[in-house]
Amino acid sequence: MVYTMLSVDDFSSMECTSSMTRMDYLLAVCEVFLLKSMYGEEDGLMNHHQEEKSILDFVISKRKRSMSKTRPRKVTEKFICNNNGCEKSIIKKAVENRGNSIMNRELDIEFKNLIICNGGSPESVKLVIEKTLFMTDVKPEEGRFSIPQKQMSNSFLEPEEDAHLNTRNGGKMCEMKVMLIEPSRRISEINLRKWFMNKDNGKVSLSYVLVTYWNEVVRRNNLECDTKVQLWAFRKGVDLCFALVKLQD
Repeated sequence: MVYTMLSVDDFSSMECTSSMTRMDYLLAVCEVFLLKSMYGEEDGLMNHHQEEKSILDFVISKRKRSMSKTRPRKVTEKFICNNNGCEKSIIKKAVENRGNSIMNRELDIEFKNLIICNGGSPESVKLVIEKTLFMTDVKPEEGRFSIPQKQMSNSFLEPEEDAHLNTRNGGKMCEMKVMLIEPSRRISEINLRKWFMNKDNGKVSLSYVLVTYWNEVVRRNNLECDTKVQLWAFRKGVDLCFALVKLQD
């Protein structure tokens, strides 16, 4: 039996993003393993004359690897593995395994119908964040639902809206009042605000927060710590709206 060893260097040219899931990381390892097994270390897997997408949509940079006797080899979009005469499409398996990725989430049909009935555009629907509620999301003393920018699946603000949230009204950050479809399907209003937090290392983290009426939403919908939720954004004309979906009771 031949063993193929992987090292940190095998992943040095692979760019990771904050939206990647655990499955994405696992598939990345599998991809590098397959390429290394098929072509061997001497081929210089990450050395390409052109920037191309790998089979799992991870971006590989143009930076050359410092390996001896390397030669360029094109990473094809599809590899076929023969096993006892049976061909299996690796790319097909990769796509199927990523079926549970957050990027492939779809809004429940009942919420889609509510959006349409309330004048919203179903084409504008996008997932903002999927998260498990922390104690700080449900404590009345906090009174806010946090949406860390680094955990967002999609941006949801127009440039002018984002600029408005960057301004101050006196000593307070400006807010936007938006429509919210609650998990109970009740239609209400809530305020959106930007929240900057200074870290010990001197950096500043950015979160968006739903405030003002959030405690009422928590109470009406029995939201608790460790409850998994999704926040979706959509447009009613030009107006920003949200739908909050409770994934577990």
